[in-house]
Amino acid sequence: MTQTMKLGNRVRPLRNVAEFNLLINRLENRPPNLPGMGVFYGPTGYGKTFAAIHAALTLDIIHVSVQDTWTRKTLLKAICQELGVMVTPRLTIPDLQQEVNTHLSTSGRTLVIDEADYAVDRGMIQMIRDFHDGSSMPVVLIGMEDLPQKLRKWELVDGRILDWKAAQPSDLEDAKELAKVYAPKVQIDDALLQHIVDINVGRTRRISVDLSFVEETAVLQGAPSMTLDAWGDAPFLRGEAPLPRKGL
Repeated sequence: MTQTMKLGNRVRPLRNVAEFNLLINRLENRPPNLPGMGVFYGPTGYGKTFAAIHAALTLDIIHVSVQDTWTRKTLLKAICQELGVMVTPRLTIPDLQQEVNTHLSTSGRTLVIDEADYAVDRGMIQMIRDFHDGSSMPVVLIGMEDLPQKLRKWELVDGRILDWKAAQPSDLEDAKELAKVYAPKVQIDDALLQHIVDINVGRTRRISVDLSFVEETAVLQGAPSMTLDAWGDAPFLRGEAPLPRKGL
């Protein structure tokens, strides 16, 4: 939730925000007796986490992001914290599982598990399925492009997926929204915005970095606006590690 509070005011109504909200809405309003799990997947940098943060702020979902070193108990405790459940040392993993299931059900809130690839790779996916089965609440997994194929290996999980939603690359309209956040001091024309979208293949994170760099450059030049013609062949911050310098 700390991440949500820090980033919430920077989340714009982007394409993937809308796609993710549609996924949540379908799961929460599904007909009785249909499964309630969903998957939101795509390459890194597409803004999947930002979409989840927006949903946490506007739709009151529970958003937990798995980390590389987490165990099953770590995940359970993190969800309990978001649910406001007091965790004491005496609680075992089955105890925590029951607490999560009970409080998810009574809260009526959708559970979103980000970086779900870690959870799958570390053998937590059956426990996550139990969140869905034990609470009857929607559970959404967010992960990389190959997450759906990972999940298909688990028949009991695969059969509970109601919808697979692919994150989309950012477009010009997304870039305009991102510019309001990352380049508010300079007016960037559509041609330059489209160029930034194209060279970054629609990756939201890289687009945001380049927009910030354009603003920084324009401010240093004392320019209130920046066009593609004015930018010319100037380089962007590509983010690749630099090659070794010769002669050193």
